[in-house]
Amino acid sequence: MDKKLKKLLDDKRCYIFDLDGTLADTERLHWVAHNQILKKEYGIEVSHDKILSYLGKPEEVFLELIEQDYNIKIEDKEKYSKKRAKAAIKIILKESKPFEFIKEVLADNLGIRIFLVSAQNKGVAQKILKKWGFDRYFGESNSLYCDKLHPVKSDYYDEILRRLPNCKPEEVILFEDVNKYLAIGKEHGFTTIGIDSGFGEKITEADIVIDTRETK
Repeated sequence: MDKKLKKLLDDKRCYIFDLDGTLADTERLHWVAHNQILKKEYGIEVSHDKILSYLGKPEEVFLELIEQDYNIKIEDKEKYSKKRAKAAIKIILKESKPFEFIKEVLADNLGIRIFLVSAQNKGVAQKILKKWGFDRYFGESNSLYCDKLHPVKSDYYDEILRRLPNCKPEEVILFEDVNKYLAIGKEHGFTTIGIDSGFGEKITEADIVIDTRETK
């Protein structure tokens, strides 16, 4: 394990992880699935720049933005999401692998509370986690899924601190790949570790950055 990362992990009591782009390079694969469905049914393909503007948002939210940005109407968003989820699961289960350093962090977790806070569809996330063997770390009680009613991860960070009344914010490490949520983590007093897979935005809001392209 990287020495700087190991030093940050010492004396911490809680880790908070995002899923897509943080546990593994899955974000781009979800968008492969989106573009498959969108091209087939609406004749459009979401550009890379637009994808970057949608990252971290719940699916219900960015589907509305896609409608606005591309002048289309997705009549049945629930049906669309089911199609997209089915396509994404197939692609991700076939092509994705968790980052090696994440496996090291999770394996060395004696006395650490571990949480998942994700905007990912719950059913999709659970299948992916099980495939990687991560379901033993992220069960029902410590996996919090953002939805259209609670799109701000700040609410979930507050909830985790409420569940850990004896844990100080500085004893929490947040692993994320989106600057917006890294900044919110900093506002909470968390130590922040940014994950750069080369797909999303350049990480600027983290205490340290792990470039997964250099650690494979």
